Amino acid sequence: MNEMKLSQINDENLTDEQINNIVYSEIGDDGLSSEYGFTFGNSMLINERVKTTVDAYKEGRIKKIIFMGGTNGVSNQDNSLIPEAIKMKELALSQGVKEEDILIDDSSNNTFENIENAMKLLPSNINHISIITSEFHLKRCYAILKKNYPDILVTLISSKDGFSDKDNWFLSDNSWNSGRSLATYEANLLIKYAKEGKIDDLEIKEFKKIL
Repeated sequence: MNEMKLSQINDENLTDEQINNIVYSEIGDDGLSSEYGFTFGNSMLINERVKTTVDAYKEGRIKKIIFMGGTNGVSNQDNSLIPEAIKMKELALSQGVKEEDILIDDSSNNTFENIENAMKLLPSNINHISIITSEFHLKRCYAILKKNYPDILVTLISSKDGFSDKDNWFLSDNSWNSGRSLATYEANLLIKYAKEGKIDDLEIKEFKKIL
């Protein structure tokens, strides 16, 4: 089995297979339940992420939800003044989530801030959380948590959107916000952050180097 740490990978001219392994490997759902679920904001994928969150809530997999996202994230292309967290909360309420089961962080504008701010809302003895976000974003969220909170068990719940998922991202061209552009960007970002020591330097299994 070929394995490489993220920081050892050259991010120039990554193949589709390499991008797939970097971004989408080892992100399976362990099926466990936790008290709290973190839902990460993205202005263009709010509907999908809230639906996945509400489904998990109604199935009893999470009891409390923390919606995260402000107004200055890169996905806020229409310059909306309403924080992503507020939009997600309103949508979740309309889908049957109880207001007392929702917490919000409406000031964070990137994944690092999302996690830092959300962790402040949790009890100090927390040992297990679930994270809910698009498949292409799960690895980065996990790597940040692993770096800063190594003793916390993290359950990964993927929100599928039909264009940036593991089984379809490669079907599109590299135009802005396509599945291909999101996955390619994410692969390069994971390598960059690992080299900079900002995230856990995860091992990527079955990674084939270009000779």
